Amino acid sequence: MSNSHPAALYHLRKVTRIFALIIIALIVIGFFLPIDYRVEREVTINAPVDEVSTVMLQGDSLSKWMFVKNGQVDVFDGSLKAGSRVAISYSEKVGQGELTIVDLSGDSVRFDVRPKPNVNLVHNQIFLRPSAGKTSVQWVIEGKLEAGLLGPYIAVFANQLAGKNFEISLQRLKELLETRH
Repeated sequence: MSNSHPAALYHLRKVTRIFALIIIALIVIGFFLPIDYRVEREVTINAPVDEVSTVMLQGDSLSKWMFVKNGQVDVFDGSLKAGSRVAISYSEKVGQGELTIVDLSGDSVRFDVRPKPNVNLVHNQIFLRPSAGKTSVQWVIEGKLEAGLLGPYIAVFANQLAGKNFEISLQRLKELLETRH
């Protein structure tokens, strides 16, 4: 019986060392991964650019097309302009976020999103390009993810995480505009 106890300790020691080596390897690999990210999605909408830009920023349309996981952009009157802000509300009551229009031009919209209080701003840009009566809508975010040791790992998966939200939003925008025709 006394022989099984040292064998169990030896086995536990071996497992602990392997686990420690894996953790050290993940930390070292993390130092070599980029913390930069770029997420980009695009859709073509069968509507002219001016109609897309108008509908995209209207208070009664924005909440219909912009997907927010477990929440939504609040409905408001009028249309967004440079400097406008709109709240993002969540069903979980974890605090309100905010979307702020930074700049509007004929072919692009730059806006910042603070998903929740005390969370870094996410800089967004949507480009509108006309093409034979249709509009190509491209949504891009890029930046640096400063989340400590996990930052590089999250940056690697940012394209999948945020990209899915963009795909849902752009598809909703497409459906909203194309059902009007």
